Amino acid sequence: MDYLKIKLKDCCISISDGDHQPPPKCDSGVPFITISNINQMNQIDFSKTMFVPEEYYDDLEEYRKVRRNDILYSVVGSFGKPVFIGDDKKFVFQRHIAILRPDEKVVDPRFLYYTLLNPLFYSKADKYAIGAAQRTLSLDSLRNLEIEIPSIDDQFRTVEYLEEITCKINTNTRINDNLYQFSMVT
Repeated sequence: MDYLKIKLKDCCISISDGDHQPPPKCDSGVPFITISNINQMNQIDFSKTMFVPEEYYDDLEEYRKVRRNDILYSVVGSFGKPVFIGDDKKFVFQRHIAILRPDEKVVDPRFLYYTLLNPLFYSKADKYAIGAAQRTLSLDSLRNLEIEIPSIDDQFRTVEYLEEITCKINTNTRINDNLYQFSMVT
């Protein structure tokens, strides 16, 4: 495969983060996601979220509203956790999480997700993170990180292969969780 070196800002329509204003909290409404809601499987756990009013969500700029095929990426503290957004569920996220909106003419969103999940990408990002107690990867650094991408056809083939493996891993994880739960009961 031939690879093209490209900066993230050149394969994404936008790279931003959550609103910088403290969101108003309420008992129900639109879920508000923090980094702690990203689980070990790089998925969002909505079971313990806070909520913001619907009006707060409605007033956000469009580039800060998550859409299908976007990728969230934690940039502060526990930085380097990507999450692929596979549905249209409405939620808001904190400013410590970046949102990448891939340009699908350049990069398959799932390929970009797997690239961000790769430990080699994390190592690159770690070199640009600043701070000791709470490591932070700036949006500017994230935008300028280079990745290597093959042709779109090769990206699709790679994703198909990786998704088969991911499916098997998820199945094994659920089996292990069930076995653990069963062992706690008996």
